[in-house]
Amino acid sequence: MKRFLFIVAVVLLGFLLQNNVFALISFVRTTPNILLVITCSFGFIRGRREGMFVGLFSGLLIECVFGGTMGFYMLIYVYLGYFSGIWHKYFDVENIIMPSLLCGISDLIYGLYIFVVRFALRNRLDLGFYFRTIILPEVLYTVVIALLVFGILLMANRKLEQLEKRRAAKFV
Repeated sequence: MKRFLFIVAVVLLGFLLQNNVFALISFVRTTPNILLVITCSFGFIRGRREGMFVGLFSGLLIECVFGGTMGFYMLIYVYLGYFSGIWHKYFDVENIIMPSLLCGISDLIYGLYIFVVRFALRNRLDLGFYFRTIILPEVLYTVVIALLVFGILLMANRKLEQLEKRRAAKFV
């Protein structure tokens, strides 16, 4: 129950930071995708199932607040959470470079998904312009922020695991 409440609090805090604080501190008119960083981080730290759950909650939150087609953001966030969770068993969680790289790749996939669904299907095919002005600055900004967010989430996950182990020891 504590882990569930922690995930809800982190996603809500990330959503508020992404849409309020970082909107004021925009870099080249882009903001980092904090919810994507949180989704990838939980997937990388805890595995596919938790990455998908955080992705589902993040996508649902975006769709409830901003409207639009239901399932559009949930789909991409769930897939990216699953994609990040695949790497959980292959890489050491302590390595900070892999999650940053993973967040960068996920943000690139996210940007291309948005381009295809929102622009290319409407015959707006200037991918070079969209890549230079939107995707690339957002990927770079997100990777820099991912270093900080991943470290914080990793420390919080360790504390939660210690609490869960202590509680399990008391139960036995």
